[in-house]
Amino acid sequence: MAKTHRDPIENLLTYSGMAMNWIADYVTDSSILWTKETLPLDSLYLTGTRPEWNKIIIDKCSRSPAKLRQLINSNPKTKNLFKDAKWAEIPILIHFEEGKYKVLDGMTRTIAAIRDGKRTIRAFVARQKGERPMPSIEPHVIYDLLRAYHRGLNKDRKSLIIALRFLRKSYANVDDLLKNRFSKAWVPSDEIQEIIKEALK
Repeated sequence: MAKTHRDPIENLLTYSGMAMNWIADYVTDSSILWTKETLPLDSLYLTGTRPEWNKIIIDKCSRSPAKLRQLINSNPKTKNLFKDAKWAEIPILIHFEEGKYKVLDGMTRTIAAIRDGKRTIRAFVARQKGERPMPSIEPHVIYDLLRAYHRGLNKDRKSLIIALRFLRKSYANVDDLLKNRFSKAWVPSDEIQEIIKEALK
């Protein structure tokens, strides 16, 4: 039911939020430049995944594909740990920062590629082109704050205004959401509208 009311970007924001990853932050960010590239696997900076894998990837191999490859090839127990990692010809997502190609999405494919002896991987690489990140936020985050106040779960008006101002400074679409998605036509509460007006100052 919810899908019929949202565009693909809002769906992406929702799915990314459910998975608790940063994909939507980068995909919705107008200050990011994306390029499709073929990268040496050993140039990647491996990121976190499931806890039992992280003990090897992060703790033992220091996020290094070369160290991980060596450990997989020399240690049957480690090789067995990653045996179910599936390879697919789908580009992974990378965010390039601090001189590192950090895996944003596709760690399972990356591990499979390392395990299977591949030397390169296709990726969409995100590079910051603006002075600061400008991602979008899920509309429900604002809705949840307003609803808590409206229902009387927390009537701390000052804190709500501060929270809305914090979101305004953090996400590119908050002003538009407050002015349009949460306008009086959609949220007819005079009290809530006064709070939105104050937060927009």
